[in-house]
Amino acid sequence: MSLDLNLLRTFLEIYEAKSVTRAAQELSLTQPTVSHSLARLRKQLGDPLFVRGPGGLEPTVRANELFQVFRSAVDNIDGAIDATAAFDPATTTRSFRLCLSDIGEVIFLPSLIRHFGTLAPHANLESVPMRVEKIPHWLAHGQIDAVLTSLVLGGGARRESVIKDRYVCLLPCDMAPDRQKLSMTQFDSLNFVTIDASAGHGQIEERLAESGIKLRTALRVHHFSVLPAVQLEGSLASVVPLEIAERFCRQWPLVYRELPVDSPAFSVDIYTDHKIASSGPAFWFRELVRESLRGMPSALGPDTD
Repeated sequence: MSLDLNLLRTFLEIYEAKSVTRAAQELSLTQPTVSHSLARLRKQLGDPLFVRGPGGLEPTVRANELFQVFRSAVDNIDGAIDATAAFDPATTTRSFRLCLSDIGEVIFLPSLIRHFGTLAPHANLESVPMRVEKIPHWLAHGQIDAVLTSLVLGGGARRESVIKDRYVCLLPCDMAPDRQKLSMTQFDSLNFVTIDASAGHGQIEERLAESGIKLRTALRVHHFSVLPAVQLEGSLASVVPLEIAERFCRQWPLVYRELPVDSPAFSVDIYTDHKIASSGPAFWFRELVRESLRGMPSALGPDTD
């Protein structure tokens, strides 16, 4: 079975607008035309797709399943069309999808959206939650445009370092010793809150173990953003990237101290797909990400590969 591309666009517009009337306005079509397209889709797919609810048209279970598939398909087609023409960020209406951890959103999105909104005012940017096991597939199938992560990902993705950082120990102020570097005895006496590997920094404990350090974990969480509150309430320490520690210390009664061994260093890398990395939109977006992060203290210079 084949579906008309215009039917897919109609489906996506109804899904997001929750209204045939508003979808028709966005598509610059008449309401009967959109209603007729919806009827064709319902017949071809064997599902009502949308039912009336208190907030407008509500998608069925089948419609929810189809939305991401259709969204990705239309974006891929639009991207391919864009790539064959001179790409103009000032006029494009393309959707760009960037995969980030929760703390990546806190650190990188403000600068990214400032640059993105200025250069591509008609496009939109979506932050996709980090699911490490899905990333190679998402990149290879064009479901995301890029990933910013400190994890080393498998697969054939293009990898470029944009940030260099190192780890420090983050502590409530009343727990921190005066010396800037913790002794091994002081470090071993601490109880830690640690981050689950799925959050995008699963290598922290692994790299500390290589240096002979084992954390005594009292609490394990999935999001960096909860660290300040739980550390203060639970009198807990954490090992986090310096960039994050400095931000938290500006906002909370926390301080950081150097680890008792040489701090494991790491890079934050941008991953893109080799097959599409040189196309107009993909190339522009990758360079936008690099440029928007260039003002950070830990940013690296232009790639020399």
